[in-house]
Amino acid sequence: MEIKFFPYDFEYKVKEDETFIYLYGKLENNSKICVIEKYRPYFYAQVSNIHRKQLNKRLSDLQIEDNKKIAKVTSYEECEKELLGKKKDFWKIYVNYPKAVPIISKELSQWGLECYEKDILYTHRYLRDREITPFTLVQAKGDFIDENRFRVPVFLAEEIKQFSKDRLKNVKLLSIDIETYSKNKIIQMDKNPILMIAFYGRDEKGKEFKKVITWKKFSEKKDYLEFVNDEIDLLNRFRQIMIDYNPDILTGYFSDGFDLPYIKTRAEKYKIKMDLGLDYSEIYTGSKYNNNNLSNATSKIKGILHLDIFKFIRNIFGKNLKTESYSLNAVSNELIGNSKHDIKIEKLADTWDNHPEKLIDFCEYNLHDAHLALQLFEKLFFDIIEFTKIIGLPSDDIIRMRFSKLVESYILQRAKEYNVIAPNKPAKNEIEQRFEETYEGGFVYEPTPGLYEDLIVFDFRSLYPTIITAHNIGPEALNCDCCDDKEKVPGKDNYWFCTRKKSFLSKVLERIILRRVDLKRLIKESNEEEKLLLESRSYALKVLANSFYGYMAFFGARWYCIECAKSTTAYARDYIQSTIKKAEEKQFQVVYADTDSCFLLLGDQIMDQAMEFMNEINFNLPGHMELEFEGYYPKGLFVALKGKEGGAKKKYALITKEGTLKITGFETVRRNWSPISKEVQQNVLRMVLEDKKEEALEYIKEMISKLKSGKISKEDLIIKTQITKDLRSYSSIGPHVAVALKMLEKDIPVGPGTIVEYIITKGSGLIRERAKMLEEVKQGEYDADYYLNNQLIPAVSSIFLVLGYNEEDLLGEGKQEGLGKFF
Repeated sequence: MEIKFFPYDFEYKVKEDETFIYLYGKLENNSKICVIEKYRPYFYAQVSNIHRKQLNKRLSDLQIEDNKKIAKVTSYEECEKELLGKKKDFWKIYVNYPKAVPIISKELSQWGLECYEKDILYTHRYLRDREITPFTLVQAKGDFIDENRFRVPVFLAEEIKQFSKDRLKNVKLLSIDIETYSKNKIIQMDKNPILMIAFYGRDEKGKEFKKVITWKKFSEKKDYLEFVNDEIDLLNRFRQIMIDYNPDILTGYFSDGFDLPYIKTRAEKYKIKMDLGLDYSEIYTGSKYNNNNLSNATSKIKGILHLDIFKFIRNIFGKNLKTESYSLNAVSNELIGNSKHDIKIEKLADTWDNHPEKLIDFCEYNLHDAHLALQLFEKLFFDIIEFTKIIGLPSDDIIRMRFSKLVESYILQRAKEYNVIAPNKPAKNEIEQRFEETYEGGFVYEPTPGLYEDLIVFDFRSLYPTIITAHNIGPEALNCDCCDDKEKVPGKDNYWFCTRKKSFLSKVLERIILRRVDLKRLIKESNEEEKLLLESRSYALKVLANSFYGYMAFFGARWYCIECAKSTTAYARDYIQSTIKKAEEKQFQVVYADTDSCFLLLGDQIMDQAMEFMNEINFNLPGHMELEFEGYYPKGLFVALKGKEGGAKKKYALITKEGTLKITGFETVRRNWSPISKEVQQNVLRMVLEDKKEEALEYIKEMISKLKSGKISKEDLIIKTQITKDLRSYSSIGPHVAVALKMLEKDIPVGPGTIVEYIITKGSGLIRERAKMLEEVKQGEYDADYYLNNQLIPAVSSIFLVLGYNEEDLLGEGKQEGLGKFF
């Protein structure tokens, strides 16, 4: 018989020396199903100049014991594939189970055979080979089987293939959030209990599900509240709700590293089975809780797709956000215009112990956090789906990938289509060597500090991707021996790329570029609902395309090519310099240029002349390269480099006709500047760009007066700095490290990636000795001189310098002290 279903979660199991892939999904009538298919793991070995009969005999006899299993070769096939542009002979070697692949390939490597694709994940290999895309309609031939170890019907397939690109639209979602007992911000899963668990769901028809379970009773009654007797009952109730509600997708905000591991740890303490999987398996949370790898933890439930929305935002979508923080509050504010409830969560433990009548506020806080996570997921679900469809791998793997992994996964998908075999990942010594390799970046035309009028900005659309495709940049085409008329890379006479045969990477990238071009046209013609989907697809393609250049220079890349990266930037420098020269020939004054952008003054010319200049540039550009009109700005400000007369690179502010500010490089976009310095700087920039120079001067004097008189709230003085390595690795102890060490003394987890927040207080001694956490600081206790000389004045001095005001004019007194006084 035949069935059609939408698969979205995948795993494999080995039974009696055979491996089966398990595809969990939904039928067209929305009922759940598990489809099983036998699929053999394999890898490739290069067999050029190899005695094949002898190799066949050795493979037949090969058996290696592995943890009470025997790894062996089951069969092989001869094939021809392309490796870095050269066709070579390979054997496709099948083994009896997935973990036998690295075991057997390692043995063959010791025989002198070069083995390839020996580290491709089994599930990924299956989806690529079958050309199956998660969340889209798939057809299976076979029969249902009796399998009482599953909560859903099981179908044993003889054949599975993609049926259409129709996407699963009716999805049942559930978001969870927990609150735990903690007196000092200490996360101790083995010691501190879970106090409440919130659920916020939405089924296929849009019906909401809301619930908070807690085990401290109080008089307040809410429809969503459910009281149980103790933490054991809480965990058992959580298990039952998960089984009864049976979501297709479970989400949360850092549920990978906190909520699910915490639930699993507490359940293990009481010997409660969290067998939530559709095969009755327990929640998988990886190794035991570890402060050092918490941010990269992974939690899974078989048959229920767990997508931690925080991971997708941090790894992929966050680069598209303005916020400096990936906290739930900051991200929710920007993406959905909603905030966390204003409550001091650190007081939960005291309220639990001494004021249970006030717990309703924390229950509402808990439920609201779960709701925010659900809203964020719904907002970004299209984006996750589009990345899933384009790359063709499971969504839970996609959201946990960094950009280099996304690009490589996409290339691997295309490799099968072009009969290309993937190069091996670099060994440790090769990675170390790659770390040492450097190259010149883009060209920057230094600006002259000043306030300018009537600026027009042009930039090259997707400059690096279009250079790669236009000039066929790729390791396969580098320094070919087939082209007589070699097109040398500008400034790199020892580099050229083939003009006869398109390189593999260039073809793969060109496909992305062309798809984006088509999408832009479709977006203009689509309705609002279609536009949302198409824009998500366009964003996914943009991320991939823009990451190709960086991938080729990434030390861990399979298709690593430092010569390709060098050539790409060399072409970029040549194109922007050529554009500047032609602009000057057309009597435009160039104010600034940076890698792919060019800032010109309109001057006495009209906009039509500027567009004519752009069209002339485009007429001579190769391939898909294109110079685009980015915008017109009535005013623009460029400031001097600190301590020098020359202009600062990548630091400017522009204002549109509508009054929107475009700020680049200023402290307003940096994390380690206090909110007050950012606010003041942005306000000053706006006043200056709106020709309110005198108002700007009066404003800064007023703010200096407020700062000195202690009238600035301590929340506006918080400085945030990220811990980038193990605290023991710091040879110099700065304020953020000093505060981090204090946090450790209080058993507050701190590690690489932690954002430390602190305020510099009054007193004597070094700055690091006066750096304190927010809760340690009383209102008005801050060091006004420090903030004046290290935050406020530095934030605006370069702006006022352009207007002819120095620091003495701003202070109205003696010049500020040097920074040496404070360290």
